[in-house]
Amino acid sequence: MGGAVEPARGSAAPGLSPQTPLNPCNPRAAAHRILADVRVGTLSDLAASRILPGVDPVDRGLAMDIAFGCLRLRARLDVWIEAFADRPLRRIDPTVRDWLRIGVYQLTELRTPDHAAVGETVRAARAGVGRKRVGYVNAVLRAVARGRDGADPFPAPDADPVAHLCSWGSHPEWLLRRWLARWPLADVRRLVERQNRPPDVVLRMLDGDDPAPPEGVRLAPVPGWPRSFTLAEGAPAAALAGLRAVVQDPAASSVVDYVGRRPAGPVLDVCAAPGTKAVGLAAAYGVPVVALDVSRGRLARLAAPARRLKLPVSAAVADARRLPVAEAGTVLADVPCTGTGVLRRRADARWRLNERGLGALVALQREIMDACADAVRPGGLLVYSTCSLEREENEGQVDAFLERRPDYRREPPDAVPDGCVTPRGDLFVRPWVTDTDGAYAARLRRVA
Repeated sequence: MGGAVEPARGSAAPGLSPQTPLNPCNPRAAAHRILADVRVGTLSDLAASRILPGVDPVDRGLAMDIAFGCLRLRARLDVWIEAFADRPLRRIDPTVRDWLRIGVYQLTELRTPDHAAVGETVRAARAGVGRKRVGYVNAVLRAVARGRDGADPFPAPDADPVAHLCSWGSHPEWLLRRWLARWPLADVRRLVERQNRPPDVVLRMLDGDDPAPPEGVRLAPVPGWPRSFTLAEGAPAAALAGLRAVVQDPAASSVVDYVGRRPAGPVLDVCAAPGTKAVGLAAAYGVPVVALDVSRGRLARLAAPARRLKLPVSAAVADARRLPVAEAGTVLADVPCTGTGVLRRRADARWRLNERGLGALVALQREIMDACADAVRPGGLLVYSTCSLEREENEGQVDAFLERRPDYRREPPDAVPDGCVTPRGDLFVRPWVTDTDGAYAARLRRVA
């Protein structure tokens, strides 16, 4: 599933070195560099992986919080800026605009003391934007600090809910209108609120639901999700070193459970990177799993957990539209998608998405489904899954597939959390109900 993935709260960005840099970068300057990279097209997780190693480890959390918070709440921050600036946002230099977002995020979301939010941001900006523009950053941030508590620059939520959700909720209008056409306003509000919160680190236990965490690690069970525990204290690396577990949101774990208790082998996981579902399948069912993905770099991240857990998982680079396998008993097609169910983890994704891109993804998903369907032997199982909430990528895609392929039929699951199965037997995890990511899956049996 494509898109930048925000490191969960308490975790490091991918590729970060544990070494303390000799000349540590100011955390606000690092956040600004991440925003600048994203502005020119770099995915946020890649930008963070490149920049955050230069930040002192004690400051990395702040740098990450500011950068990803500014990306996630960009529209909300921009309303605050326009309310106190002397010109429209479009007339503010993009570099200055990013510094203003960084300062306003600290003032309104982190509730950093005014002197620190303004003073430290201005100090960090001084090296890159020149005296005149630093003065402008200082003036606007001081105006926000003085006036924010008595101001409400956002549209009224009851009088204009769409405008409120676009601005305060910081989501694109086209996506909100799609959701409001399907679900009640109260549900969409809860969904938006959920997508705007930073993700926690959740561990999926591979051996039962009574873990004994190592020293310095504290876990809290996720209500309603057996074997899922939030990392309440400690580092993810320390927790994984002492537990048979993977970092995996309960929604993604539910897809593994949805595959079923006795998947026939060989099991293929296509579009598999970074591989947590492949690891989960091998651990849960004791079957060999072959993980395939077009990205060699992302697929390489599967090797360490597979070795650590001594699981029968192998990996190969392959395009899911042209599978190098003649026949399989079970295929999990976790296809590329818009990822609208995991926008809290992909801080910049909401601003990259558009309806034209949705159409292109639907076409790609169709190609992958057809290729996977040909590889499933008669009597075998194809599980199609996404982390999207969009009908075209989910039940619409499956309905169209079943019209093309009369040799397949939907099959109800034998293991899935309560409240997450549609009347037709599909898995659909709704973030505003479960307080998790979103997920969709369908079990498709090839009839003999």
